[in-house]
Amino acid sequence: MWETFIDSIGLSFHPREIIGIIGTLLVSASLCMKHIKGLRIVNLAGSVIFIIYGIFINSPSILLLNGFSIIVNSYYLLQIKYETHRTDLFDVFFVDSLENDVLQRFVRFHGDDMCRFNPSFDPNLQTGTLAGSECCFILRETLPVSLVAYKRGEDEEITILMDYVIPAYRDFKNAQFFFTNVVNRIASPGSVFLARGEVKAHISYLKRIGFIETGKEGRIIYFRKAI
Repeated sequence: MWETFIDSIGLSFHPREIIGIIGTLLVSASLCMKHIKGLRIVNLAGSVIFIIYGIFINSPSILLLNGFSIIVNSYYLLQIKYETHRTDLFDVFFVDSLENDVLQRFVRFHGDDMCRFNPSFDPNLQTGTLAGSECCFILRETLPVSLVAYKRGEDEEITILMDYVIPAYRDFKNAQFFFTNVVNRIASPGSVFLARGEVKAHISYLKRIGFIETGKEGRIIYFRKAI
């Protein structure tokens, strides 16, 4: 029945057309992505597929357009890789009070997304999760892209209450900068950072940046990282 419907409207799924459809899906998916590096990688893959498709159907316009797309995406991916080692693009801004206007605006604007990764997060700065905490912003080219909130405990322990990054900059560079350039300003050698994960994405993130699982309570998994 499905084949009859396809034949009736004149569609033809030769192998080359399947290649074109795969390329279309990849490019379309890349346009829906918020993460810049992921967008470039998926778009690059789509362009490579379209190059193959263009060769099959002998289309110079497809070859030229997607050849240019490959060059552009490759350039920016190399630039992203180069920027990983540039600490001059990053800076830290310590918040002196929870009454800070930038902090309040940031939490108010991103509060729902914060709750998506930390379902038990209470955004009320006076009585909620961050009450009594210390906070800092990780800046990239002066833009506040990451909020880290923490509390000091006994025995050189520091509990991270919030480690949130805005969607376009979730590439682990902020965490790398924090643990290589910021921790020595807030903790002494031998200190231990504690964290908790409630959703799969956040748990994977904590493991990726070197936290070790120490226990579990219901849906909450506890982690630690020594410095």
